[in-house]
Amino acid sequence: MSSDRLLITVLIGPELARWKASGRAPVFWWRDDDARRPTPALDRLLALSVRFQAPITLAAVPDGDIAALARACRAIPGAELAIHGFRHENRAPPGWPSGEVNDLDHLADVLSDLDVAIGVFRRAGVTPRLFVPPWNNAHSILKQALGLRGVGLSGYGDLRGEAEPDRLDAHLDVMRWKPEPRFKGAVRFLLRTRRLLAERRVKAMWDEPLGLLTHHLDHDEATWRFLEAFLPVARPIARASLNVRSARRAG
Repeated sequence: MSSDRLLITVLIGPELARWKASGRAPVFWWRDDDARRPTPALDRLLALSVRFQAPITLAAVPDGDIAALARACRAIPGAELAIHGFRHENRAPPGWPSGEVNDLDHLADVLSDLDVAIGVFRRAGVTPRLFVPPWNNAHSILKQALGLRGVGLSGYGDLRGEAEPDRLDAHLDVMRWKPEPRFKGAVRFLLRTRRLLAERRVKAMWDEPLGLLTHHLDHDEATWRFLEAFLPVARPIARASLNVRSARRAG
């Protein structure tokens, strides 16, 4: 047994057993950010998706080769594209949090940028269902624009608020970013996973999705090895299936 598999068994195995004893299984989904075009790293990522039957939502920047990414996703069961910002450029004034939308923007301009991005995806044969804001900056003006266009929001956080039913966040980033991108480490990742699983169990939020977040362009070998151990345990399902589960729960 690899060290990653051993840590998975020790650190989240007991929590998963509690879920199983209640006749439940956690609902994982998988999002990967920063795609612009097919690359060897993307090929490796999609190969993992196929190998472990783990559908993936690929957050793609509209200035990339969306048509090529759409073709790649169509070859992978359950894979789909999401919009990852407008140009993935930081427009924040000095001293403000990084982001593409800020307090100085007008709704009409944000809607115009959003319409351009949606148009890029539609010309590639994709109807985008989610928007992933760069730097996780979900500004209120951006939220308003997304609501007007019927596009959901996907950021990074903990439990989803009742006021944001169309939000589907990621929660478990495999990377740490400072001083340079590298694997977060199995222990840190799994302790957060255990905490979020326990929170959902205690609150009986059995169907509340838990989102795995990857960044294929930045993975080191330790990240790739960990994913090979974690994906068969998490068994992510497609984003579209999450909508079906929510509809059934609401009914």
